[in-house]
Amino acid sequence: MEEKQFINGGNVMHVEGSRLTYQMITEHVEKGLWRNERLFDHLESAYREHPDKVAVVAYSVERNRKEKLTYQELYDKVTRCENGLRALGVQPGDVVSVQLPNYFEFPIILYAINKIGAIFNGLTHIYRAKEVQFILRKSQSKVFVVPNEFRKFDYIEMVNDVWGDLPDLEKVIVVGDCPKDDHRFIMFDQIVSKEHHPEIYSYVNPNTIAQLGFTSGTTGEPKGVMHTHNTLASTIRNYATYEKLQNNECNLIVSPVGHQTGFLWGALLTTYLKSTAVYLDIWKTEKAAEIINEEKVSMMLAAAPFLQDLVTHVQEAPLPSLKFISIPGAPIPRKLVAYSAEKLDCKIIPAWGMTEYGIAIAVAPDDPKHSFQTDGRRVPGAEVKIFAENAREALPNEEGDLKIKGAGVFIGYYKRPDLTEKHFDAEGWFDTGDRAVRDENGFISITGRTKDIIIRGGENIPVAEIENLLYEWDKIGDIAIVAIPDERLGERACAYVVPEPGESVTFEQMIDYLLSKKIAKQKLPERLELIEELPRTISGKVQKYVLREDIKNKIHVER
Repeated sequence: MEEKQFINGGNVMHVEGSRLTYQMITEHVEKGLWRNERLFDHLESAYREHPDKVAVVAYSVERNRKEKLTYQELYDKVTRCENGLRALGVQPGDVVSVQLPNYFEFPIILYAINKIGAIFNGLTHIYRAKEVQFILRKSQSKVFVVPNEFRKFDYIEMVNDVWGDLPDLEKVIVVGDCPKDDHRFIMFDQIVSKEHHPEIYSYVNPNTIAQLGFTSGTTGEPKGVMHTHNTLASTIRNYATYEKLQNNECNLIVSPVGHQTGFLWGALLTTYLKSTAVYLDIWKTEKAAEIINEEKVSMMLAAAPFLQDLVTHVQEAPLPSLKFISIPGAPIPRKLVAYSAEKLDCKIIPAWGMTEYGIAIAVAPDDPKHSFQTDGRRVPGAEVKIFAENAREALPNEEGDLKIKGAGVFIGYYKRPDLTEKHFDAEGWFDTGDRAVRDENGFISITGRTKDIIIRGGENIPVAEIENLLYEWDKIGDIAIVAIPDERLGERACAYVVPEPGESVTFEQMIDYLLSKKIAKQKLPERLELIEELPRTISGKVQKYVLREDIKNKIHVER
């Protein structure tokens, strides 16, 4: 209770796990990197300047309907929702968790939470009881927002299963029908039907927590990432300026809004631009292509699988309005960047980001052609360094650990001061856990995760290089390489391969193909595992820890 009072009072420097200081605030404000804007300021500005402009278009495959809101209508519903949340007892500093698909109700609830000064905590719609119970308990969520059903899954039943383990949970808001005889549940429509009372103005400190984002878990247990209004607003503004995005953009949001890409680069970015957000709740390539043409979609930020699907489809239906696709989540195969740019006739923008820092590295539209085979240069507002051994800054083309600082860096892991201290050094550099190289012109390429490094007999195997080579092979649809523990050599490489439909891949064929690329024999995988699908997070990142555990268990059984 004491910690919540600190948050309510605006003093996030005392929230357990926070590393925010007055010195940090002063430094970023004086440099103009933090402008003390709240996220709902962006909505208010768009509403006042463009009340009749379309703010939201939502296509729901699940509900077989389309909805449209102008900025005037969106602002009105946000204010009604804010009143409804306050009536439920939601106060500044309370955590409201939201597990919605890409529905039109999402931006309404998001900005209502934001306007109160409460904390938004998004969960992807694919999470089930285990993940939901963990995140809601860790975040001490007071209110939970869910659909009644999505893709034949009953969310109300799930909530009932976990509620007994959630002492802080007081109310569940349901989009759709809900139990009428259970006072713990209330329909979303009832929340926004509250009379439009005069707006309640309460000062929201831009340095208070605006978002909790639980990491997608490529290494195991999710961690609660704390972002303030200033850290998020700074990231959005700097990226939009860097990529020369305008207020006439139309942004297709296909990444789940419960994930950082859909939340930050879908909902928040579009409102900042005062442009139009087009939501799609279930990815169907044909439907997406139809929407792109009907709504004249100009941009999207999404994971590589969405791009692959569009490229396959575009041979049948061109997409002339689409000019900008950024891939900020999982690494994108270099071959796919060039191929997609040609087929779609638009800019395919490689970028690097994470829950802990929006987008810190990206290619800009006017960068030279060769740069699109990298992940780009640092985005203004971000500081990026690559460290070799002994904390020495790496030379050009020398691989090292990627670390970042800057205005968009999160302020710490919620209630985990041990993890915050572990990941930040004394000078404030955050260890991303990624490996990278920087060329002579400042362009950076992510080479893999620190934990992905395979050291065979003292020699490092460049995992990303081998994966990219294999990805270019027409027999392979997807590929991930992980380490096999080895008593003599320390580690050896194992390739998990998803063959293309109708193709078969043998170990001998794989080795022959790699040798034809003139690589050193020491880099070759020494085992092949065929798999139907790689385990991935919602953002498309391969969960290699799952594969490492799988191969470890197989070796144990074989012995």
